[in-house]
Amino acid sequence: SVIQCNIRDNTKRHLAELSLQASARALQLLSESNQALLGSATEDLLLAEFCRIAVETGGYRLACVGVGDSGPDKCVRMIAHYGREDGFVAFAHTDWGDTKPGNGPTGRALRTAEVQFSEDIAADGSMALWRTEALARGFRSAIALPFALPDGKAACLTLYGAAPDTWSSPERKLLQEIASDLAFGIAALRTEVSRAEYQRSLRQSLEQIIEVIAATVEERDSYTAGHQRRVAGLCVRLGTELGLDTERIHGLRLAAMIHDLGKISIPSEILAKPRALSRVEFELIKQHPRIGFDIVKDVIFPWPIAQMILQHHERLDGSGYPLGLKADAILLESRILAVADTVEAMSY
Repeated sequence: SVIQCNIRDNTKRHLAELSLQASARALQLLSESNQALLGSATEDLLLAEFCRIAVETGGYRLACVGVGDSGPDKCVRMIAHYGREDGFVAFAHTDWGDTKPGNGPTGRALRTAEVQFSEDIAADGSMALWRTEALARGFRSAIALPFALPDGKAACLTLYGAAPDTWSSPERKLLQEIASDLAFGIAALRTEVSRAEYQRSLRQSLEQIIEVIAATVEERDSYTAGHQRRVAGLCVRLGTELGLDTERIHGLRLAAMIHDLGKISIPSEILAKPRALSRVEFELIKQHPRIGFDIVKDVIFPWPIAQMILQHHERLDGSGYPLGLKADAILLESRILAVADTVEAMSY
């Protein structure tokens, strides 16, 4: 029925919106983690900073890193943690063998080398050994992200959340990327990987997250599905025609891929409205460049992506929004993006 279809559509959009929020949070988490990777002089400092960022930026209540010892008992040795710990790390003795203590998320992740999680600690039988202590500290969910150390030992970044969490596929992928970057950072500190290679790897991680976020934005709003990717393609062609260098065009393409990120905060009913928008609705729509800017402004990219997003609805005569900028006050990339955005909207 029509009602059932509407319910399904609304549910799909709501889930996509939650996924997008999680992806945006993971992007910020990855950005700060990357800065920690570049700035940490020792392995201990790197691990401690990763855990701190996971709690203070990622919003988790506790973050800890464990290593699977290779002895017969297969104990898990915790080497870093941050957050609402209150003795939990010492209490939560675990191993990574196929035993009862080894079948929590951390033990399973170390044993299988795959992401493991407990969506609801209160109802998860595998968390029975630690449930009472975990709930007493406000832990309601957990996700364990495995990675390999340079010496071949298995390690795991475990995050405890304050609410039950299903961790969408994009969010799990992004969090795993963070754990992989941690492994790369440790390898760099131990093996003196060149700084250039290090930065190249971190840049690739940021670009992969942009791809995930772009896909999630499109999933939330089927009406504009493919819009951002088509705009990105037009931007590349326009930038090439204008003689921009390859690196500048690359940054422009990435900004175009997520230029409508701010629509995450616009009700989907307004975005998909088949009739003309009211003045109040249009004023709400006009907030999306600033919302998108706020989401990515603290992420350190090699290009001014946040400013490109903020300015993509500015116009040369000052009639645009949200700042009313004119002419050369608008980034060239934003001007290109504005043209591509308009042309694409008129063509589809």
